[in-house]
Amino acid sequence: MNIQPAAVISSAPKLPIADIQKLIIDRGRLTKDDIRLMWDLSEDDYAILKGELEGNRLLAPGPRGSGGFIAHFAQRQKQARGADADATIEFRNPHEAAAAARLTELLSHKDLEDLLEDLVYTIRRARQKLTGEDRRGSKSELAAALLTKHGIDLFADKVVRALVAKRAKVQAPSRWHAGKGTALAFVERARFPIEYGGIPAADTPVDFEYLEGRADLRPLQDFQQEVQWKLQRVLDRPGQRAIVTLPTGAGKTRVAVDTIRDWLTKRFRTKATGEGNVVLWLAHTDELCEQAYACFRDVWQGSSDVCPMLLFRFWGQYTRDLEKHHETLQTLDQRPAVLISTPHRLANLIDDKVAEGAPILAALKRLTGLIIVDEAHRAAAPSYMKIMEAFAWTAQVPVVIGLTATPFRQEYAPNDPSAGTKELRNLFQTIIEPADTLGEGPRTELQSRGFLAKPIFSIIKSNTRLKAPEGVDLDNPSEDDIDKIDYALKIRADQPDRRMVILEELRRICKDPTASIIYFGPTVQDAECMAFLLRHCAIESAFISGETRDVTRRKVIGDFKAGKLQVLCNCEVLTTGFDAPRVTHVVLARPTVSQVLYEQMVGRGLRGEKFGGTATCHIVDLEDSYRADRPQLGYKKFREVWAVLSNPRRRAHDR
Repeated sequence: MNIQPAAVISSAPKLPIADIQKLIIDRGRLTKDDIRLMWDLSEDDYAILKGELEGNRLLAPGPRGSGGFIAHFAQRQKQARGADADATIEFRNPHEAAAAARLTELLSHKDLEDLLEDLVYTIRRARQKLTGEDRRGSKSELAAALLTKHGIDLFADKVVRALVAKRAKVQAPSRWHAGKGTALAFVERARFPIEYGGIPAADTPVDFEYLEGRADLRPLQDFQQEVQWKLQRVLDRPGQRAIVTLPTGAGKTRVAVDTIRDWLTKRFRTKATGEGNVVLWLAHTDELCEQAYACFRDVWQGSSDVCPMLLFRFWGQYTRDLEKHHETLQTLDQRPAVLISTPHRLANLIDDKVAEGAPILAALKRLTGLIIVDEAHRAAAPSYMKIMEAFAWTAQVPVVIGLTATPFRQEYAPNDPSAGTKELRNLFQTIIEPADTLGEGPRTELQSRGFLAKPIFSIIKSNTRLKAPEGVDLDNPSEDDIDKIDYALKIRADQPDRRMVILEELRRICKDPTASIIYFGPTVQDAECMAFLLRHCAIESAFISGETRDVTRRKVIGDFKAGKLQVLCNCEVLTTGFDAPRVTHVVLARPTVSQVLYEQMVGRGLRGEKFGGTATCHIVDLEDSYRADRPQLGYKKFREVWAVLSNPRRRAHDR
């Protein structure tokens, strides 16, 4: 049955009642905050809206806390008992088949629907569009969806664990320690495959390591050597700032770490102790921090004739107890050291929110000679500015270097399209790129030389009308407006008609068994649903989100790299800190007006053959209907802006 919005006569014409109701029905739920942001409603407006929608047979009030509205299931439901037997899911993996069978044996329809929450409605609407049926999902389908959502961490969810324990009449562990004795005993008692005891967390990596050189690394490429040479000149001048840029996949981190190795070694040989021998490397996610840490370790262990170095994990759970590590940290003036940290961790140190932090901060201010800002297009954020301000008044002002493939911000305001980039230039003062070796078209040159994959663009017309939020000036948006536009676009894009168009294209692509696809969905819920629908179509797929355990995420990504999964679905967690060189397709179902986000998503597939990737990568974009410029790969755009800012008479051109 096709759901048609009920006619509503509004006493407040300015409220788009029909539009709001349709979006709730498409998505299953909108919170109060969603509604107020997307339609720019005041509290009084929202109160009027609530009155207008009271008694609507298709909608119900949202839960306490989030408010808003949820959609009822259609009134005429096909709930015949025989439907369950007809709608089954085939599992290629034996442990999934066994787990699904046990779930359907233990849990009722209502149990499974309650555990799936909003996802059960999303899948139901998708099924309706796919098959024309509006029916309740079979228990087998619901169990498959639950396994898609949680994977082998099914019982890490305490609600799932408690309900299964109750139905199986066994005791559930009060806390879940994946892969440990209590978890394994529970799944055995509940008669689930042992895999659902979860993967035990790996031994916690050490807080710091003492590294010495071992053997030679393969040399850098000529364009990387050019960047290294230019960067060395900046590092030799205390207090200087610069931003290093190479296209995604061209090796910015390796170039930076190699240069730091040589710089620290030179300093160590000329002055073994004293100021300037500490490097602070800042990255905004744990994944990026760990990626940088691994690069430092590999470069030091793969190099000969280099200085010794202390390498610190200074983020998350690592090196939290400063009193415990006080003795080691106090030796920072005795040898070169690199501290890899999130800006949040350093900002807390500066704000005196860390026990025993004051003497460590004083030592860092005295000894730090270099600050690296990874993903430097974020460097104007308050946390980064706080850090740079704190270190700007030290006896030896450190060099500040930014690393990014996208050195631009707020690039959409036509009245001043360079406003955000000017802010970055004022912060970093100069730009370092391999203009001599790669010319004025670095991306094109790297593609022709096989270091970057050549993108092959294709468009899917979704026929979906997306709208920016009310009250936003599309002709001159601020950075906050861009965030609001993106939020509204992704909420509106999470709907069944659009999802079916994308699913059909994915099914076509997956007929090629060599296809390896990253799917960027508009929302977490959409990515979950797409992974389920693909599995329903016998396509090996998986879903990960920010809530996925680190060890499970590594396992899923490892399976994807090994070819055990054809499609890896996510919303935004794979935009940075992710490397799977053999990707053949990137599907951009996530609508955005953010040039940076667009570049990051596309970049996941652009590692070339000479860097272990592919010769080409298919970039599948969705063409929705909304009044905003579609992002394009922006190397040309930002180079023109930096060139004009440096010399108004110069114009850079990209082939």
